[in-house]
Amino acid sequence: MKRPNPSSPRTASSGGGAAAADAGLEPVASRAPVPVLLVALLAAALYWGSMYVLEYGGQADARVHSPYLSYKQIQDLLPKGEEEMQKAKGLLVYARICSPCHQNDGGGSTAQNAPPLAGSEWVLAKDPSRLIRIVLHGLSGPIEVKGKPWGAGTMPPWKDTLNDEEIASVLAFVRTSWGNKAPTAKLDEIDKTRKETATQSGAMTAADLLKVTLQE
Repeated sequence: MKRPNPSSPRTASSGGGAAAADAGLEPVASRAPVPVLLVALLAAALYWGSMYVLEYGGQADARVHSPYLSYKQIQDLLPKGEEEMQKAKGLLVYARICSPCHQNDGGGSTAQNAPPLAGSEWVLAKDPSRLIRIVLHGLSGPIEVKGKPWGAGTMPPWKDTLNDEEIASVLAFVRTSWGNKAPTAKLDEIDKTRKETATQSGAMTAADLLKVTLQE
């Protein structure tokens, strides 16, 4: 029997092992290139997976904190549109200036002698002229709100603390929160009232406010 020549060249191909066996040679290991399409599919899968985790797996996103599970949940809670943005800004002003007396729920405080804003006829008037004056110049003395008399408390003026945009924002929040439904005050209305009452000395009283004719 003729033995194969061990010095003869061996073919390095994907079928080299089988061919070598058929020829009576020792099997030879060989390498085949990975298909480019497979590499591309793997890369696409890894990219999509990482994006999915960032979008829906809150633990991987530094912007997300408990109790939220994803950044999308936070985005859904963000205010949408100009009116909601203004109301959100107004909430910040209210929390900083108004809530210590009128409370977070707008229910007022007997201890602070601060009447409620929720359901208040002074707040819900279609024309905000009186309400703008209260914010600008403060309020002193007794006032009746929702059929209940409130004593001689004093609200400080905010004309030198808040600009027109901040006043518009906080009024937008107050007039549309806790079940209140009233039109927001416009910047030009606040500017006009500020100029008309520039000579106002001291806080407004209920009697002063009732002299202001409201537009229907």
